[in-house]
Amino acid sequence: MFGFGDSEKKIRAQIDDLRPGHFIELEGGWFAHNFIRSKFLIDSPRVIDELRAAGIHSVLVVPEKSSIPFPAPPDAAPQPVPAAAAAADAPPPAARPVAANGEAAIPADAPVTLREAVRRGGEMRRRQEAAEQAHAQALQETQFVMKNLLAPGGGIAERTRALVDGAVSTVMADDATLHLLSSRHGEMSQRFHALQVMTLGLLIGRRLGLSTEELNDLATAALFHDVGIGRLQDSVRMAGGGGSRIEQDAYQAHVLYSVEMIKGNAAVSKAAQAAILTHHEAFNGSGYPKKLAGEDIPLLGRILAVADRYDYLVNPAASPLGMTPAEALSRLFQAEGARFDKRVLHAFAKSVGIYPPGSIVQLSDDRYGIVIGVNTDMLMCPAVLVYEPTVPKSQAPVVDLLETADLNIKKCIAAALVPKDVLDYLNPRGRVAYFYSRGTS
Repeated sequence: MFGFGDSEKKIRAQIDDLRPGHFIELEGGWFAHNFIRSKFLIDSPRVIDELRAAGIHSVLVVPEKSSIPFPAPPDAAPQPVPAAAAAADAPPPAARPVAANGEAAIPADAPVTLREAVRRGGEMRRRQEAAEQAHAQALQETQFVMKNLLAPGGGIAERTRALVDGAVSTVMADDATLHLLSSRHGEMSQRFHALQVMTLGLLIGRRLGLSTEELNDLATAALFHDVGIGRLQDSVRMAGGGGSRIEQDAYQAHVLYSVEMIKGNAAVSKAAQAAILTHHEAFNGSGYPKKLAGEDIPLLGRILAVADRYDYLVNPAASPLGMTPAEALSRLFQAEGARFDKRVLHAFAKSVGIYPPGSIVQLSDDRYGIVIGVNTDMLMCPAVLVYEPTVPKSQAPVVDLLETADLNIKKCIAAALVPKDVLDYLNPRGRVAYFYSRGTS
């Protein structure tokens, strides 16, 4: 090669020895790296991080063009780079393609499987956005009917029926999908809990083959099952059924308060009232308020019991952190299994999957992921958003294990055992929120 004007002294340097103010030269030209220029002045620590992320281990430093000596003294403070020099020699970022929305895109030479997973992730996110919009609207309507439950006239009953009819028609649609929602919807409130219990209860009811009328009664009962808690003293409400015997008895009275409050709402049928009254009864007779057992408890009450307990385990009222969905499901089947109707429990598991949305998992190829969707016909094969550091997390790939014969879930993992960078990418929710959507738009 010709060496015109290339008589400058150059020193080979490891990436960890570089500092802002060093002028460097990358070897190998454009084919060896993703930077547009091969020679530039390092103007910030960010550039060193980009070099490291690109897999570059060493570069050539040109001392004559550097604003600090090489090697830099170990205690030397970073030197400011003159604006003119920075503008002239600023290192462009790695030449990652840019998508139409302005975000970084996956590399053009990415494997077909990765590109397909990214495309699937985009589709899932679009459907999730639709579910989140519907969830936000349902939260507002839930708050309205709960707050105005005792208002005179039939207006609240009509609003209640409209909310319930919309939920039932959506969950009964052939193309209904259960979504894990983003963390901003994970609030701590009665309306949030009511909506989660309604969502989960309807999924169980559909799995059990309930009629549309029964599903309407179930959804209505779910909305109002805990309205009586608002009548409790703050200390009793925060204890959540714990504390002294007096506090426990006071808390249990919320069931009777709830029934009393909803009697004036024409949308709440006798069957819905019975479900509210019995949603804390237990299949083994250890519940309250009447210690009913087995099939003496109405089916709608048995369904609410499972949905209510699951949401309490993953979204405890007194704490921002609950069990993982997989831990909660295991708890329902094992430690607390005697309290619930086994038929209802199995219907619930078939609705949310063995790995419910929100579970952090490790795949058989050792990659980490978070379950975001359920294949109800193949419970071991959910849709998993996968940690892929070469792809921006806003475009994170999704793998449908139902379509990937050589990949499966090896185990569930507690968030505390997951590396921080992986956790930041997967963004597990402190509060687990579910809602459904229909259609592909």
